[in-house]
Amino acid sequence: MAFNASPTNITELLVVCLAVVSIVMLLKKRYESNIPLLFYTLAVMITNGADRPVHPAILYGGLAFCLLLRFEFMGKKISNTVAFMANAGLVAMIVSMMSDVLA
Repeated sequence: MAFNASPTNITELLVVCLAVVSIVMLLKKRYESNIPLLFYTLAVMITNGADRPVHPAILYGGLAFCLLLRFEFMGKKISNTVAFMANAGLVAMIVSMMSDVLA
């Protein structure tokens, strides 16, 4: 595990920092925040622009859960389950992106 300070790696680290902020926002139950959606927008742009693919199930599954979390009519139990799945998707994205940075 060696870190190479290339512009692509630094950009990906900044996107990972945005993912960490997204997780903090979801843990504080601020489900109306747009930060997770901003993260997934940047993640899609980075994975398409750079030659660092992320498994589509992780990328678009997490995005779907973050979009589903925006609905206000869900009950507390379903909302907590969807928030957990959104956090799990964000953590999987962090692991995937950091494995590219530290490779």
